[in-house]
Amino acid sequence: MSYLTTKTQLQLKDRLLDLMNKDDSFLDVCLLKLFEQQTHEERQIKNSVYRNAVGFNRPDAFLLSDYSIWKLNFPDKAIEGELKTKLIKKLEKYALQLASYKDLVAVLDGLKDPTLIFTQIKNEIEVDKLDPSTLLEDYLFYKRKEREAVQREQIKKKREEERNKKFNVTHDLIEGTIVEIEPRALKIRTFLEDLEADVWFPKFSIMKGYEEVLNRLQEFKIKKRMLLYKLEEALSEIKHHDTTPSS
Repeated sequence: MSYLTTKTQLQLKDRLLDLMNKDDSFLDVCLLKLFEQQTHEERQIKNSVYRNAVGFNRPDAFLLSDYSIWKLNFPDKAIEGELKTKLIKKLEKYALQLASYKDLVAVLDGLKDPTLIFTQIKNEIEVDKLDPSTLLEDYLFYKRKEREAVQREQIKKKREEERNKKFNVTHDLIEGTIVEIEPRALKIRTFLEDLEADVWFPKFSIMKGYEEVLNRLQEFKIKKRMLLYKLEEALSEIKHHDTTPSS
């Protein structure tokens, strides 16, 4: 938790960023200190859920959680090259938050060894165990592809739910009809005795909201009733004609 004034944190910010670029062990501790601030739930799902102004923000949560899990599995392996540059760039925005933690300030002042903080965090947080041969670059790539696959499934599921919702709207509104949803049109077929009628609503899939759909279907429902009424009139007239004695 923060114990320093904002002015003091600003004064510490440059020192913190400078040491983060020079000392890999301090960079590791800054990363894990933020990961530690994530709630247990957030660490499990590797995301940020709560707006509590600590830990990772939502856009960074997946990637920085992956970095953290890999680092906790391999404390003796350094984050190098482009991956290190990318990590530092991500952590720069958290400099003020990091400057609010006593143990990190103690490292800046030479009063504490960053490896002790690393060990403490490692002992307190349980993460997935990775294969000993797992490289950071491979792990980040695999987790990104895994999330992309999940996102594609979620989009697919959402589209199916929207499609089913449209189908249910039409089914509930016009009882006794067969409804077919095509890519760019809605086809409704209804059977009135021996009378069959097809009605098409062009570009159904790109209508805005359901209000227009409901209005179109309500119009069809009225037309259906009118057709049924005319059919009953015709049948009644035929029946009357058949029962009327010829002169």
